[in-house]
Amino acid sequence: MRYLLLLLTLGVARAQKAPAGCRVLATDADWPAPDVWKAELKGTEPIESGVKKHPNFIYEASRVEHVQRAVRFAAKHNVRLSIINSGHDFMGRQDAPSGILLSVTGMKGIRLLESFTPTVKGAEPVDVKTVTNVIKPKAGQDTAITIGAGVTATEITTAAVGSGLFALIAAHGEVSVAGGWSQGGGHSPLSSDLGLAADNVLEYKVVTADGNLTVANAVSNPDLFWALRGGGGGTFGVVVEATFRVFPLPSAVPFKFWLNTTAYDDTKSVYAPAAYFTAQAERLYAAGIQGYFFIYPNALQATLVATSFNALRMPGVLAPMLAKMKAMPGFDAKSLQTMGLPNLRGAADLIQGFFGGSPAPKAATAPPKAATTAPKAAMTVPKSPTLRRRHGPGEMMLVSPGRTAMDSRLLGAEHLADEKRLATALERAMPIKLLDGQLRVHFTTGNKVRTGGKDTSVNPAFRKALVHIVATGVGDGATIPNVDSLRELAPNTGAYLNEAWYGNPDWKKAFWGEHYDRLSQIKDKWDPGMLFYVTPGINADRMEARGARLCKAETIRASNAAPVGDNVNNYTGYKEPSTFPALWQGDGKPALQQTLAQLGGGGLMETLNALLNPKKGTSG
Repeated sequence: MRYLLLLLTLGVARAQKAPAGCRVLATDADWPAPDVWKAELKGTEPIESGVKKHPNFIYEASRVEHVQRAVRFAAKHNVRLSIINSGHDFMGRQDAPSGILLSVTGMKGIRLLESFTPTVKGAEPVDVKTVTNVIKPKAGQDTAITIGAGVTATEITTAAVGSGLFALIAAHGEVSVAGGWSQGGGHSPLSSDLGLAADNVLEYKVVTADGNLTVANAVSNPDLFWALRGGGGGTFGVVVEATFRVFPLPSAVPFKFWLNTTAYDDTKSVYAPAAYFTAQAERLYAAGIQGYFFIYPNALQATLVATSFNALRMPGVLAPMLAKMKAMPGFDAKSLQTMGLPNLRGAADLIQGFFGGSPAPKAATAPPKAATTAPKAAMTVPKSPTLRRRHGPGEMMLVSPGRTAMDSRLLGAEHLADEKRLATALERAMPIKLLDGQLRVHFTTGNKVRTGGKDTSVNPAFRKALVHIVATGVGDGATIPNVDSLRELAPNTGAYLNEAWYGNPDWKKAFWGEHYDRLSQIKDKWDPGMLFYVTPGINADRMEARGARLCKAETIRASNAAPVGDNVNNYTGYKEPSTFPALWQGDGKPALQQTLAQLGGGGLMETLNALLNPKKGTSG
């Protein structure tokens, strides 16, 4: 851990103490003096607020005792505490206008386990000095991996591949998997095969509000273990370590397609084929196909994946679907482009090849050029400003970029049955007022997601859903996507806690369903003083904002939306470019920068193209 000691100096006269029940601010008389910070929390570093107000200090932890020190300091001195890991929370919940920002990004360490049996003591701890090992998995045993809280998806896959193993991870390689991603549920490109992240957590180690290190697994504090697997990050304590189930490394084939309307200005024709393909969810899952489908006002794009023998069936399953879509009114059949990446055996290659990097939001960007290795392919398109801001050079101190323009809904089979009604709902939900406004259909809720996770606190709506649909785009907070049409279509489902609108109506039911009351009781048990506060979050209505100050609510008011909280940065949000490239082909518009021959892609693409465009004299 890199410590930089700077003493707090205030250029304003001290006023009075913080009001009863409120967190202390730097202008209050009871704010800790510089010598107190120096003695009790050595290593804090001030954050320059600039236009936006952030916590006064950041404290970068690399060991459990660092986290304990910060938690105890915040509790003792009534200082606002925020927690940040890799900084990917779309709701900006890892931010506050005052107090301490506790960063656990530096908590590293990876150890593979030939087997795992939960105990009260917990798994052998890891830290930055732990040397990643290689193991031989044992048949019939839960092979596992123990990681520090700051270990990213890329790091975990790189460590596991040497043992021929694979961990369920986020699609973005920079996400720290033990943080809010897994604690909120965590979907992945392979969730249909392997379940949600929360379904595969075997143990968490967490520093609770009393500053103690607590083991949470099936035999030690099972109530806390249940709550941490779906209740949301930053809510029940600071997770410092996690143990996940790992699997034999899959043989997987990612596949992409692009299709656009005949007329560039035609923003009506896209919804019929979009609804049709969305409604194929059960057929896709049955064939072992999963992934992500993107709907633009005048174009469609999908990134799908199948593992093992399912990859061989993928062309035959997709070909008739794509043939029907390209023949629908208003669509340019010649615009259909497909790209089957090589059979990627490396876990890191699987994810990098799956998305082809994180391209900038440019409407005419071509698909990433196929290369001998997926990471090289990922570098053929520029990274978005979002990624540069969060992970660029010199960004050792993460701060929240604010809320992302986003709204979402989970839909089940009954909501996809009427394609015409679904098409209308999709059209109404399209955020056309946002730059690069789009709908993202996640085919990540089938098979294992529907049948697993009975002992987690993940929103029960996930277990009944076939798709998760997100409306998003680039905005400054003034324009919020609105999927009321999807809520009307599916009034009794909900939304995914990690990818949703913070103002979602009926927020407790929408994010946690029938689990909320039990989660509230567990929150009361482990954090009665609400040291860990996020909104939307469990018991968020127990606190209220009074200006930039966070205070205990005098009365708990029934509200249709979660409390806005004390973070004024979230009132307007930041511009958040976070899109995938849409192709356009046609007269007067940018054409593909690379031909299919240049893209390559191997036998899968050739097979699919042969099925889509049979030669004369052959059957198709």
